[in-house]
Amino acid sequence: MRSRIRARSSRTIAVLSAALTTHVGGCALMVSPFSDEFASEAAVTTPSVEGVAAAEAGSPSDLRRPYADMVARTEDGGVTHGPLYFEDPFEDKGSQDGCYKWTGEDYVYFLYSRARFLINGIFLPVSAIVTPPWTVMVSDGRLSPQALGLDHDAQRLSRMDGE
Repeated sequence: MRSRIRARSSRTIAVLSAALTTHVGGCALMVSPFSDEFASEAAVTTPSVEGVAAAEAGSPSDLRRPYADMVARTEDGGVTHGPLYFEDPFEDKGSQDGCYKWTGEDYVYFLYSRARFLINGIFLPVSAIVTPPWTVMVSDGRLSPQALGLDHDAQRLSRMDGE
């Protein structure tokens, strides 16, 4: 009986000392999530950037091509995909506070994201009925108006978009 207690206490001491050693010795390389360490740092540059900035350039030349101007338009830019049953509005919107550090929003998200994932998993059959798996969705990178505000960018692909 005493040997078990002694073995258990020695294991506990070993684990605690290893954790303490790791915490004290290894935290020097961790980034603090509560402050922006790079805000006061000088901008990163390279020798080629410095060479271009130091070069004395003359006036820009006016090059004219011997043909008429053409207008080139990009495509829509939307990406088609299947329904996103576990879509998270925090991933689409990101942080709206403009800070590169942990704020109260991050603590809310820490709990909210797990609860939302659990609720989405419970109601997955309902979501599959509302938006069947064969529905083609399109995301264009811009948030679309939803029932509760601008949350997601995925919308159903309409006939006009697909042609």
